[in-house]
This record gives sequence, C-alpha cells and structure tokens, in this order.
Amino acid sequence: MSHLPVSPPSTLKTTSQQGIALLITLVILALLAVFMTEFSFETKLETRGIQNYQASFKAKNAVKSLFKAVLQGLKGQNETKFFREHLNNLLKLGTIGSEISFLNPPQPVRLPAGVISDFPDVAFYTPYIRPLDHLYNLNRIQPKSRTRIPEIKADVRLANQFINILTKRNITTNQQIGNTVLSQNIQLNINDILPMYAAIFDWLDKNSEIYDSSIYGTIGAEKNSYLAANPEIEIKDGFLDKLSEIQLIRGINEKRIPLVQWEKGFTIFPVGNKYDAQANFSLIKPRINVNLATYEEIIEFLDQFDQNTAYFINYSQKNYDDIYAQDYYHKREEIAAELTKIPRSKLTSGEDIKNKLSHITQYDSKSSEYFIPFNYWYEINLKTEIDNVQAEVRAVVSVDRNSENGKVTKLIIHNFLLR
Repeated sequence: MSHLPVSPPSTLKTTSQQGIALLITLVILALLAVFMTEFSFETKLETRGIQNYQASFKAKNAVKSLFKAVLQGLKGQNETKFFREHLNNLLKLGTIGSEISFLNPPQPVRLPAGVISDFPDVAFYTPYIRPLDHLYNLNRIQPKSRTRIPEIKADVRLANQFINILTKRNITTNQQIGNTVLSQNIQLNINDILPMYAAIFDWLDKNSEIYDSSIYGTIGAEKNSYLAANPEIEIKDGFLDKLSEIQLIRGINEKRIPLVQWEKGFTIFPVGNKYDAQANFSLIKPRINVNLATYEEIIEFLDQFDQNTAYFINYSQKNYDDIYAQDYYHKREEIAAELTKIPRSKLTSGEDIKNKLSHITQYDSKSSEYFIPFNYWYEINLKTEIDNVQAEVRAVVSVDRNSENGKVTKLIIHNFLLR
C-alpha cells in the first residue's frame, strides 16, 4: 500500500504566512501608489499655483508700470504728440489698414511678448486710452443742488440732445431666444427715446413726482414703476455712480441696448475743465478735442445740437432756441473740414480755434463751448499677460490744466481697479 506525501505542519504554516505577507505587501504597494499619485498631483497643483502666483505678480507689476508710464504721458505738456505719435505707434501694432480713432479707440489687442524690452517675457495688449470730454454726461440731466421740474429751457435742450444722439446713430440691440443671443440694428424714434430720458430724470431727482410733460403726458418712472420688477429694484434718487446702472432704469432695460452702445455717446463723469466735488456739473457742456477728432467725429458731435426736430419744434414758441448751437450744427461740415484740413495744424488754445473758424461763423466767440485743444478726462484700460495669466488696470483720470499753455497742474485718479 502506497502513501501520499504529507507536508509537515510547519511547512503548511510557513506557506500560508508567506501568502498573507504577499497580499499585505500588494495592498501596501497599491496604497502607496495611490498616495504617491495624489502626492504627485498635489505637488503639481502647488507648483502650478506657485507659478501662477509668480506670473500674476509679474503681470501686475508690468501693468502697473505701464499705467505709470501712461500717467507720465498724460502729464506731458504736448497731449497731441502723446496720442498721435507715441500711442498711435502702439495702436498700429494691433490694427492694420484702417485709420485709428483716438476718441473711440479699438479694443485691446494682444501683442507678442518682448515688445517692451524691460519685460521680455510679458505680453502687452494695445492700450485703451479714451478721452471722455465729448460725451454726454447723463448726470447733467439733474442738477446737484436742487430738484428741477421738467420742460424748462435747459431741460428741453438736454432732452433734445439726448434724442438726437440716439436717433442719429446706429443702435444694436440684443435679444435672447433660447440659448442664442441675436443682435439686430434698430432705429429708435422720439416715442422710444423720450420716455427713457424722463425715466433717467426721475431716477436722478430726489422727489417722488413723476416726469409729467405738458405735451407728451406722464412718461417718467418713479418708485411704483419698479415694484413689479423681479428682482425688485429700488429707485436711486441720486446720481449714477456707474454707467451700467442705466440698464436698471425702466424703459431702457426693456430695449436691451448693450452697455457698449451707451458707452459710445454717454458718460456719468463730470467732464469739464476742472474737477471739483462741489461743482454744479449740469453747467458743464460736452466739448470735443479738435486735435484728436476726425472729420466724421466732429460732424457726429455737432449733430446733437440739431433743433429742427419733431421734439424741439414743440417748444419753439417758448423761445428755447439756441441760435449759437443751431448755427454750428448747420455749418458742421464746413467747420469739420476746416478743423481737420491737411496738413493738420496743431491748435494750442481756444483763441487758435476761434481764429480758425472766424470766416465760417459769426459766432466764433462761442467756439470754446463746443471745442477744446486738449482733454481733461480719460478712461484707461491696460492689460498684460504671462503664461496665460492676465493682469488688468481700469481707471478714469482727470487733469487740471494751466489755462494759458495747457500744461497739467494736477492729476486725479478715479475708480481705480487692479485685478
């Protein structure tokens, strides 16, 4: 009789222990692999975070340096040279084949790294520096120190300018259908625009009386007009702090006019020749820089003073006409041609502008109410980028100037944002 070999108990025990040890080892190795993968991922994240921080630090330093350089340029006595030579050369790097507008500059375009030698690894964007003095200040609609009833002479003139700006320009609106946003050009008329003006008037004034026109009826919007809004909107009864607030106002919100459309013709800043927190900014009129404006821009600017409109004619019997503004409007093409004649002469004072127009209008002494040889207010947007990390400065800057030579005597930074 044969016998099968039987392993000694000690051998069986050793084999079993080895199997368990191998299993434990495999589990530990698997856990170590997971741990090392997570550690490697976290290390990469931390490294990337450090790299992003370093890139952000460099980009912000670069954009702050660019902002300081722009301020130095604006402080210079020769504003025209700063725009037409230094800034123009930078803008041309991002714009090909078209005339550059300084009053409506192109949006920033990314330039290759190394354009500015002091920052070889930083990509700069073309600077956006826009003068604001030619824009219609919406806060002028309501004076600072008192509540004004509508339809006095100043109000009718302001309303007429507001209507002209929106009727004489191409307006694009956005309409969302499902997930698609459709843009279309529209032509606004007085029945669309005057209620907007009245609603802005009520948004700014400090009383609860709705704008009531003797000709057009009740067309404003006070507190009760906003109660049904979702979410509910509380009427401001004060100055606009940001232009974007206009999109909250009844009658404007419904038209879905993009903010960029309002920015083309309007501002909320007290554009003028001196910043004074106590000043009555309703008295400061928009004026256009004759050294920077194009022929078309001067004509477009003077278009707002047309008084032969369906709105203004209703008030002609009240002797609200502004004969000076009307004369400049009627002669706008001659004026624009003279001011932009090639070779373009630099006009350094109001007297220069007056003399330039003396053979065109008998009201050349009023030229300083429409034209300036240099600006006082600027909107600035600067951007830099390094390793796909961007930095940006947004600011509005005003300057005081010597009335004789135009040299900047004071510079004030408003609404500064660094991000």
